[in-house]
Amino acid sequence: MKTLSYHHFIFLLAGLLFASAVNAQTAYMHGSTYEERGHSLIDQMLQTQPVDNGNIKYVSPFYFARLWRDCEKEKAIEKLTEMYQYQLDHVEAFYNSGSDMDFFAHATMHGYMLTKEKMPDSLRGKIKAFMKIGKYTRDNGTLNMKLMHQTSGLLCAEEWPDFTDADGKTSVQLKEFLHDRIVHTLKQFITHNCPEADAFTYLGTNLQYIRMLAEFSKNEEIRKSALSAYHHIIAQLLLPWNQGLYCANPPRCKGWKNLYTGNLSTGVQIVQLTWLFYGSPDERIILREAANRDNFGCFNFWLAYERTVKPLPFLQALNNSKSYPYDFKALRIDSKHYYCRYTYQSPNYGLSTQTVEAFPEKLKDFQYTYAFKETKNIHLVWQSDNSEASVFSVCHDNPERPQIYQTHSNKLGYGENPYHRVFGYEKSAIGVYNVAENYMNIPHFYQMYVPFSRKGIKKRMVKKINGLQWILCHTGSMMFAFATPEEWTFEVSGGKYDIKAHDVLILKDKKRRRGSWVLETTEITEQYKDARGDMKAELENFANDIREKVKFNCSGDYETSETPGISYTNLQGNTLELTFFSPETAYSGQYKLNGNPVKLNTEYISQSKYMKQKANSNVLLFHTPEGTKTWKLE
Repeated sequence: MKTLSYHHFIFLLAGLLFASAVNAQTAYMHGSTYEERGHSLIDQMLQTQPVDNGNIKYVSPFYFARLWRDCEKEKAIEKLTEMYQYQLDHVEAFYNSGSDMDFFAHATMHGYMLTKEKMPDSLRGKIKAFMKIGKYTRDNGTLNMKLMHQTSGLLCAEEWPDFTDADGKTSVQLKEFLHDRIVHTLKQFITHNCPEADAFTYLGTNLQYIRMLAEFSKNEEIRKSALSAYHHIIAQLLLPWNQGLYCANPPRCKGWKNLYTGNLSTGVQIVQLTWLFYGSPDERIILREAANRDNFGCFNFWLAYERTVKPLPFLQALNNSKSYPYDFKALRIDSKHYYCRYTYQSPNYGLSTQTVEAFPEKLKDFQYTYAFKETKNIHLVWQSDNSEASVFSVCHDNPERPQIYQTHSNKLGYGENPYHRVFGYEKSAIGVYNVAENYMNIPHFYQMYVPFSRKGIKKRMVKKINGLQWILCHTGSMMFAFATPEEWTFEVSGGKYDIKAHDVLILKDKKRRRGSWVLETTEITEQYKDARGDMKAELENFANDIREKVKFNCSGDYETSETPGISYTNLQGNTLELTFFSPETAYSGQYKLNGNPVKLNTEYISQSKYMKQKANSNVLLFHTPEGTKTWKLE
């Protein structure tokens, strides 16, 4: 186990005590190895009683877990039989269930392949009949939706030679249609990264069907490709994982609460998913037990059961050898665009920023694409004693579905405005925005809003320092300071950007389309620490340091140019510069560090002192305490 800092230890301990005091029934999973953690997750699932009349997506994993463990088998068989009979009696409702069809297909086929030897013939027949009402050659939907039903259809074709789906596709036709598509996608995951890598909900959704193929496909090429993709995705989780925190810029995130990826998080799947593979310093994590909602069991069970496929032990050893701080660059490549990410991992927090860029031939109208619907350009997360408040991000109003020119505002904390540019380096980040006057027109999507948690931030003060109104925040484990040159106020409750238990910074000028901001973060180092642990005194020390060292300037044409810019010298003496460029303009050195243009990372899927992989390559290098390990994924 790692040696924890004093603050880290105190707040982990306080968090566990707090959680216990609030809810005596809080369930913890524990374990020092992948096997122990997976076993513990399933133990907790067996202790959870699923609701009656639950659906296949959320509840069937609890019954498949019972079959797998030979626990309450008769009840599990009875409930699964009822579930599938209901679907067979309500086929039209199934077809009108949206993405549930895809989740149902995966959960059913994965559970069937895992436990079919423990089922009676009657249940096996019912499941086959249910799978026959699916349509498996559909090529639409999001990545995880499409692959869930396509991979399930492939296994149906392999399992039952006489299988025919609802479109009349036979086993032979399904295998012929699906084989090359699936293999191509799996290989792309390795050389380009999974487009939904770091998606706080959907990465696990992808990983579950990948494991299903690696465990159960009868086709050797598919099985090997799936195993390589499985190992690649787990390897890519290594760098964003910070001792129980997950810090990254998600390509897909379901709103403000879905950004809560802290050490006590109970509402975001990726935290528990990564914990399964890498663990945490105190070797335990809270289990979210709701058995008929978006719960961890329904997804992470598919990664937790022990069979043939499991993570490579050297990856957990490499994670345990990491020292803090460290930084890394990462890249996700999609069909029309790519995400260039930079993350700084400190002992008690992580700060991640990104740039979303279109390929040159796709720049026109890039602001009207799906790329911005669910992503986040900045993510700060810290160790906390509160499970749902240890996050900070700068948000902008943005359309719910830009790809269809929809004029409804997105949910709070959901998605990114394409005219918001962010540049981060180590402990600091800066941003500039300049929203085009014709962007979506009605309503006008240009307002910046910045939520400040009343729970995760233990002490907050506002100070005017060298002309800027700084908001200084103490979380108990670290401190950060935020400033914008525009006049602002706090929207406490009742407004458009009202988030429960948060004060939300908004601009006083509701029609302002351009602006900027700066963010400074720090550990509670000796120079800031107060002997009595007085947070106000520590914030005062932080403020004095900012007063003495920080410099901020706007460009001379800040109010008039289409390309306003700012310059910020941080506490370490590094100068970050950002000149705005529109989403239809290619990056060409608009970020500068100490006067030098910054090269966007378009070369490496991941690059750090611990691991490295070039884009379009299937070779990964791991720098371990014993030396460099080369790993080629076929």
